[in-house]
Amino acid sequence: LTGSKNFFEMVLKSFVSGDLENIKDFTKPSVFKSFKSAIDERNKEQETLIIDLKSIKENKITKSIITKTSIKLNVKFETFQIRALMDKNDEIIDGDNKNEILVKDEWTFEKKIKDNNPNWTLIETKSN
Repeated sequence: LTGSKNFFEMVLKSFVSGDLENIKDFTKPSVFKSFKSAIDERNKEQETLIIDLKSIKENKITKSIITKTSIKLNVKFETFQIRALMDKNDEIIDGDNKNEILVKDEWTFEKKIKDNNPNWTLIETKSN
């Protein structure tokens, strides 16, 4: 869970900055592509995303699936964040840059059992 928490923070920072290189090797290609598409759209519209992670209220495994070849873990994150999307004139078009909100996410991580690499791969993200 400590690793998932650290990775969660790393993904948020990378997504906000628009630089995904440091998470690429730990993310399923389709998830990476989804993140990249959102960043490309934001850049095209000259928008700025603000995500300020204030605290992690909950970080727990909600489901585990073990097969002959892999382990999948669903991890629930309940976090308090300040989130806002700003247009090119620094006007808020979504969110609030002053007040914290509770954000609930569930991420699915996978690891191949016979893989000597200790790292997990992010294979799915869901927001509630």
